[in-house]
Amino acid sequence: MIYPTGILQNAKTNRYHPISFRQAPMPGNAENGPAYRYKSFGHHTEGFDTLDQAQEWVKAKDDCRDVGMVWLWDGEGIPAMVEWFT
Repeated sequence: MIYPTGILQNAKTNRYHPISFRQAPMPGNAENGPAYRYKSFGHHTEGFDTLDQAQEWVKAKDDCRDVGMVWLWDGEGIPAMVEWFT
């Protein structure tokens, strides 16, 4: 399985954390149309010093597909996200 993966930028530490998503259909199996609902299931905990390093890590993983997105994270709690990808 290939997981869509983007990057979280921690606003507190200015480190970059790859975050991957798994498909998570809407409750009741509602039609999604051209996009599908995904929920994050984990991020690279330690993170990287630069965005380039984080993106290189994603590209090196056979089970990740870089979605080219960067989300700002306040560094509080455990990041959990729901996104729609085509």
